[in-house]
Amino acid sequence: MAKVTYNVSYWKQSTGLTGQNLNEDNQRKYTRVATKFEKKFGMRLSKTRLYKASRHAARQVKDEVGSRILSNSKATFDVLLTAVDERLRGKNDTKVDLGAFDVSNIADLACQPTGGAAHKRKAS
Repeated sequence: MAKVTYNVSYWKQSTGLTGQNLNEDNQRKYTRVATKFEKKFGMRLSKTRLYKASRHAARQVKDEVGSRILSNSKATFDVLLTAVDERLRGKNDTKVDLGAFDVSNIADLACQPTGGAAHKRKAS
């Protein structure tokens, strides 16, 4: 009798703000873009800031088209990641306007310092 091994992976959908923005494809794309972002800026890319920017645009789409925010959020999250990725590659003439996401600069999407680093920054 042979010993057989199976590797199984699956996607578990989250709830709340994460579940409204993230799906399996967006998670893979976020991981790829976040790696580039960290190499360029030396800071981590904040998922929460991306979620909130995506929701801002999703609400605008809902007002214009009348579709569901839940559906729009996943699409706008993907568009936002595409815009960040293009800017990281040096394409500043992209068709995606970050202002629609209420983002002025992609560096604004970095995680804020926490712990000792935050206290040192406040003291200076």
